[in-house]
Amino acid sequence: MTTVKKMYAVWIKIDETLPWIELKGKYRTKREAKKAARDTIDRVEIRVVEMPEKKRIVKTLAATH
Repeated sequence: MTTVKKMYAVWIKIDETLPWIELKGKYRTKREAKKAARDTIDRVEIRVVEMPEKKRIVKTLAATH
């Protein structure tokens, strides 16, 4: 008879606009999985960049009646 062992995966949700991200690796315990998630979050690199302002060219419509 074989014994089935539970393994845990780690999923991270950063923002409502982004999908869940599954991290590589499977962990034997929840504690190991939480530690892996914390280690990953601690190593996250964040880059803030300047975005040029988009100028919209709006054409006026002349309505004739």
